[in-house]
Amino acid sequence: MTGVDFTRLVTRFDDVKYIFNALLHPDFFTRDTEQQSGWVTIQVPCSPTVPPPPPEYSGFPVRIDRACGTVGDPLTMTGEGFLPTTSGNVYWLEYDGTNEAQVRANDAPVVITTDANGQFTSQFNIPSFAARDGLDPDNPVVQAVEARFVQEVGPPKPSENFHILIGSIAQEPAPAWMVNLGLVAPDATVPRIVPGGIWVTIALGLMATFISVAVAAPLSFLGARNIMARVRGGTVIYYVTRAIFNFVRSVDTLIWAIILVTWTGLGAFTGLLALSIHSIAAVAKLYSEEVEHIDEGPVEATTAAGGTTLQSVRFAVIPQIIPSFLAYSLLRWDINMRSATIVGFVSAAGIGFYIFEAIRKGGYQEYAAALWAIAIVVMIVDFVSSIWRERILHGERRAAATPQDLQAPPKPFYKTRRGILYTVIFIIVFIISWNLSEINLEKLLEPAPTLGSVIYDYITIDTSVEVWRAILRQILVTIFQALLATTLGAIVAIPFAFLAAKNITGRARGTTWIYYAARFVLNFLRSIEAFLYVAIFVFWVGVGAFAGMLALAVTTFGLIGKLFSEAVENIEEGPVEAVTATGANRLQTIAFAVLPQIVPPFISYSIYQWDINIRMATIIGFAGGGGVGLLFQNYVGQLQYHKAGAVILAIVVVVTIMDLASA
Repeated sequence: MTGVDFTRLVTRFDDVKYIFNALLHPDFFTRDTEQQSGWVTIQVPCSPTVPPPPPEYSGFPVRIDRACGTVGDPLTMTGEGFLPTTSGNVYWLEYDGTNEAQVRANDAPVVITTDANGQFTSQFNIPSFAARDGLDPDNPVVQAVEARFVQEVGPPKPSENFHILIGSIAQEPAPAWMVNLGLVAPDATVPRIVPGGIWVTIALGLMATFISVAVAAPLSFLGARNIMARVRGGTVIYYVTRAIFNFVRSVDTLIWAIILVTWTGLGAFTGLLALSIHSIAAVAKLYSEEVEHIDEGPVEATTAAGGTTLQSVRFAVIPQIIPSFLAYSLLRWDINMRSATIVGFVSAAGIGFYIFEAIRKGGYQEYAAALWAIAIVVMIVDFVSSIWRERILHGERRAAATPQDLQAPPKPFYKTRRGILYTVIFIIVFIISWNLSEINLEKLLEPAPTLGSVIYDYITIDTSVEVWRAILRQILVTIFQALLATTLGAIVAIPFAFLAAKNITGRARGTTWIYYAARFVLNFLRSIEAFLYVAIFVFWVGVGAFAGMLALAVTTFGLIGKLFSEAVENIEEGPVEAVTATGANRLQTIAFAVLPQIVPPFISYSIYQWDINIRMATIIGFAGGGGVGLLFQNYVGQLQYHKAGAVILAIVVVVTIMDLASA
């Protein structure tokens, strides 16, 4: 059903080697080049009636051993005066230079290399390109053969791709206020920072987090059973709210983006709305569950004192949930950053759109550079977020200079120097993110004229047997994709997790490098969404569910490998010390003291990852990974929104069932 054929990973490896080479040589930097070339003319084909004209030369001195020939004839080319010990290529040119082609042999470019004296000799056959204008002996044409050497000179500098991804500094006319104040001349230019796609992506992740936290915090109380039970009719509100949360978060961000494009059009704002809608539901569910787990003692005390429900929430609930709310907000920031890297595939904004364009044009070094940029940014966000979450959940010791400071009541956070500094930083980041996200609230009030009919089509789903048979088949493909990816990723991650566990390899001097290398591999692979890996496997094994499964497996390996390694690090040291005291070696210690402790969490994490993979598998079809995502994309592309709505309903049902099963 998923078309799994692991032999294709071997038989088609040559098709993907250049992508792996691009990953090792991403397009971030370049150098100035100096070109040396020389060409000589040749008549194609030889003619019994038209003798070849005297050869013409241009550039550096080159010679060939014949004045005419036809396709497939051997040719020997010599040259001199070039830079010593450099490599170049041979090109076949039409005489007027309008068209050219690189001469190849055995499916590889012909490479010419000069010796210490700057001379070379190369043999090759006249290429089929020479027959572009025909091979009429009565009307031969004059063409040219060129030896071209391109030498890099000067220091490395940021490439054009670097400027697109990271940013650049451009010169623009000075603003009027600077001219009016006499700071610059009327015709002067001033530098302006042009942010690259990665900064737009970062801004989208931040703004989506800000919006989702602000909206989800009050909504979460409507989805908390213990709060709504105190309100008349609250039980109904609770179930309706929870149902909305589950429905909205079951639909992936990319699907929301496809729907929203018909409302607000292409652009960063649409991507932000899609991220925010999904994030609000996901965060609100986490918040509401945290509200349900509060200590009821303070609430009962406030109620006994005559407090209303709002007062109980204000004085007994909120003080308990602030640390957890902040921790979940930081976790969501991490998730939103990953999602923001792919939402541009639909909204045409940020680094996701750039990746799509790079793949479409065959720019694999540009694609590789984007992956590296994403990985570095997401790893930094993950690192910062994890540190802040740990500090929030475990608290920070308050330093004091004198005993009097210890006795003084703590100042409100917003009155401390740190609080003021954080507030200023937040305002600056918010303003910058707002501008980069291209927020235009007027678009919400000026929807496209077809929006109403499109939404109606999505809601009035197609109930025909043929459609649901196709949906059911692709849903099963998606489920099995996720299952196989989870299984494959977990199997590979199990031994790797021990290498990435500090208590196994991170303490001994000789194995510390293994620990850091393993951790870097896991962090790098999990920082990139499976959606972005699909392009690699589509070229490797072809379009379809197998490519999607492999992309999911790579991300699964990174995600679950980190969880497994943390489970190994959190084991009880007592059994390990006891087994070690009996003289057991490292493998015996792992087998008899570590494995019995980690099997339960490993199983739990695997089920959790399967749940995540099913959600991810619903969208990888957009990039050629097969499954229900490809079916949804086809329906939307054909404007069959009734059928697309049926796909969304099927996704919601499957994700909800998986939620209940994994819980």
